[in-house]
Amino acid sequence: MLDLAIQNLNIKGFKIKNILFGNEGTHSTLIYPEIYVFTEERLNPLKLITLKNVLFNLDIEKLKNVKFKKSSTLEILKLISSNFKLETVLKLTEDALRELLNSDGASILLYNEDKNVLNFYITSGGASGSIETIDIPINASIAGECFKKKETLIINDAQKNPLHFKQTDLKAKYKTTNLIATPLFFENNPIGVLEAVNKKDNYYTEEDKYIIELFSSLISNKLMNSKIYNDLSSTVKGFILAVATAIDLRDNYTHTHSKNVSNLAIKIGKILKFNDSFLEELEIAALLHDIGKIGIPDNILNKPSKLTEKEYKIIQSHTIIGAKLLSEIDFLSKNISLGALEHHEKLDGSGYPYNKKNNDISLFGKILAVADIYDALTAKRVYKEPWPKEQVIKMLKNDCPKKFDCVIIEALEKCVID
Repeated sequence: MLDLAIQNLNIKGFKIKNILFGNEGTHSTLIYPEIYVFTEERLNPLKLITLKNVLFNLDIEKLKNVKFKKSSTLEILKLISSNFKLETVLKLTEDALRELLNSDGASILLYNEDKNVLNFYITSGGASGSIETIDIPINASIAGECFKKKETLIINDAQKNPLHFKQTDLKAKYKTTNLIATPLFFENNPIGVLEAVNKKDNYYTEEDKYIIELFSSLISNKLMNSKIYNDLSSTVKGFILAVATAIDLRDNYTHTHSKNVSNLAIKIGKILKFNDSFLEELEIAALLHDIGKIGIPDNILNKPSKLTEKEYKIIQSHTIIGAKLLSEIDFLSKNISLGALEHHEKLDGSGYPYNKKNNDISLFGKILAVADIYDALTAKRVYKEPWPKEQVIKMLKNDCPKKFDCVIIEALEKCVID
């Protein structure tokens, strides 16, 4: 039953009491306390129920002999074409390429025009961690020859090849026996090299050549598109941060609140192992969650005395104003406006503006609600001293699962308690 579930649900591995069985995947889901499942796609509610039933009272010894689903070429190509950040895509792709080509190591090298050398950009397996600072000469290495000739090279006896750059092996205390290298291109110009090394119990073949060249064409496109995107993304985020800071400055009590909430939300998201695309949207949502305060009069926003009931209703309306503003910006996703709308909602319906409950509140709303209240309580204000973080965590724990998601509170605690 367990083997069948693993294959049908495309499960990459499990982590039980911090012991990993199989491999980590793109998505991590908490099934039972201290039991995580790793998959390539987020599990829907029906699949979660199925998996919980299979894992109920599971004998951990059974996991030691389980065969987890391996990456298929289609899954790997889908990964390369995904919206994850560049470094994540390349690292996961290299791991999958090593598995597919049955190789001990893989690396991506990029051309350094200033020094006329190749530099390791991403490495996995093999000598990874020992070779990243080495300059690979264009004119005295197999990778350099591949780069110059603009063609794939298969070398099945690297030690006897006069172009083998042995400084890499010496530094890593590693022996390269065979390798396959193919150039990375942008607009027909070489920009680097993709290589795999030390095929286990075999030689590299023409079939391997076809696979690595296919990866090269997709990775090359991803490399350049991601660079353009990252440059644009940095500009857009800089503008968004400037807007968020301007909004915070209108409120005499919350000068760095939006940035603090953003940093905390990202840490929570990383602990919960959300993908890079989700984290990027979460970062923007957090920065802009209070943008609706732009529509609140200064005399109410900065009133030093207690607010009247009518004034409090006006303050609460910043959630609706913010969501409306953000929903009218075409290039922002719906999640970002939901973050502005729902960051004061509570699971029991006691929040505002719409008294939403449980799953009616988006994941963005649930995360930002926790990050928002934590920063508000731990920050010093003119009208109050900061609460100790332990006190805030204790309060939030007491309010989950009534008002807050317990998984998010658990992640928050890992973020802030040393």
